[in-house]
Amino acid sequence: KQWYQRRVRGLLKDGTGMLSNILFAWSKGTLLDIDAKRWRLFADVLNDIAMFLELLSPLAPSYMFTAAMCCTSVFRSLVGVAGGCTRATIKQHQAQRNNMADVSAKDGSQEKLSGLLGLLLSMTLINIVTVSPVVTWITFTLLTTLHLYFNYRACSCLVMRSLNPTRYSVLLKHWFKEGTVLNPVQVNSIEPFILGAGREQTCIEIGASLTDLKLSFDSTTDLEINKSNYIIYPCKGHIRICLRSGSNHSDQIQSYYFAYLAAQQSSNSPIILPTAEQMSKHKEFLSGLSAEGWDLSFSPLGASQLRYSPVS
Repeated sequence: KQWYQRRVRGLLKDGTGMLSNILFAWSKGTLLDIDAKRWRLFADVLNDIAMFLELLSPLAPSYMFTAAMCCTSVFRSLVGVAGGCTRATIKQHQAQRNNMADVSAKDGSQEKLSGLLGLLLSMTLINIVTVSPVVTWITFTLLTTLHLYFNYRACSCLVMRSLNPTRYSVLLKHWFKEGTVLNPVQVNSIEPFILGAGREQTCIEIGASLTDLKLSFDSTTDLEINKSNYIIYPCKGHIRICLRSGSNHSDQIQSYYFAYLAAQQSSNSPIILPTAEQMSKHKEFLSGLSAEGWDLSFSPLGASQLRYSPVS
């Protein structure tokens, strides 16, 4: 009977971990590219929570032990997905000379070295921290605090040059207020990357479905749609951007710019073709981005795959 209970407990633990892995990758996979720093820190915090639960699980009643182990398995699975994927994104960022293999090799060596140092330190402290549970918990709290602090500092040192929604919003807010373009170092230093922090009140959805909006246009507007690669539609506090088939990263960057402008002006009418004055300011903004060293070759703005076809 005990063998059967252990077997069932193991199946529940592994099964919940696998299921959470699949669901998390399905629901949050795109966001891991968009907010690499945010999800990297999330993985570190969740990893420490999982270790905390593992330490607590022997103290839990028998009827709570299985639930605690399942929670630990879920957290470990989320850490594996978030940590592994964001690590790949950060490696790609660090490979400034297209030397991905070199960066990966050095990253692996650094990990092995830190693991070796940790092993030596654990051999030194094992006789000290096992003296009493109080000493064990004090040591765990101290090392966990240091771990989180150093990981936060490591994330804050990353200078991403791509335009994700958070960094782009910081840039646009300063541009419309001051008329100048911040460089990547300035934006990354003030970019909030704690999960749930720094979200704009206005949600901009890029890659929305034109069918779901149920818009009705006249013949003149149809001609404008054929000339534009996107449609911006404000809807109940949300700004939705519908992208045309064949649109590229430049169109996404441009449409996000005018969607943010529409949110600032509290516009309620669809935007298909910006005015000449607006386009002139946008070109000036793009020139500033290039001069400050921003990477405009791709745009991790979270655009979906939905596209509309031109009106025939």
